[in-house]
Amino acid sequence: MEIDSKEILYSILRAMDNDKVESSIASSPSKIPSFIEEIFARSTKLLNTYTDYDKVKIYGNLIEALMHYLLTTVMIPSERKVKQDSIEIDLVIPTLKQLQIYPERTLVLYFPKSLDRNDINTRKDRLLKVQPNQDNIWLVFSYYDGTIDLYREFTIFVPDDFVREPFKPLSSIIDEINLFVETNKIKSFRIFPS
Repeated sequence: MEIDSKEILYSILRAMDNDKVESSIASSPSKIPSFIEEIFARSTKLLNTYTDYDKVKIYGNLIEALMHYLLTTVMIPSERKVKQDSIEIDLVIPTLKQLQIYPERTLVLYFPKSLDRNDINTRKDRLLKVQPNQDNIWLVFSYYDGTIDLYREFTIFVPDDFVREPFKPLSSIIDEINLFVETNKIKSFRIFPS
């Protein structure tokens, strides 16, 4: 049976009172890290009976849906599930058009949904064809990979006080995306103070 990660996310949001969550994030973006931690604490309870293989895919999809939700809520422009030269991109900030014209001012997020290192490396190599700036390809894992790469990597299962690079806690990703947007002067309707 296929698990709908988006439905899991929205059932958790309903339980947390989605309107309250959105207004809380809008009034204080600094609450995003605790919000992310709460989402995954609740999802872990729901998914504890699944195998690790299944969890990687479910969590990968859940993280991707959560990122889309958060970016929409904080009004950072992004496009999800776009294709460039037959290469599927999970998430691009701000737009695919910007990626085509100014890749140095565009961020690509990849959400690995496999434990197979060869699959992950093949996908990263393909992404480098459309985003030649490796620093602008960020990987968001649903597990702790432990492999040190040259990519910026985030994971939901790294505590906030984890200091070993390149892995960072997922709770810090919106702040880092916001910094990228500000540094690259990407126009948006952001709620973050300037």
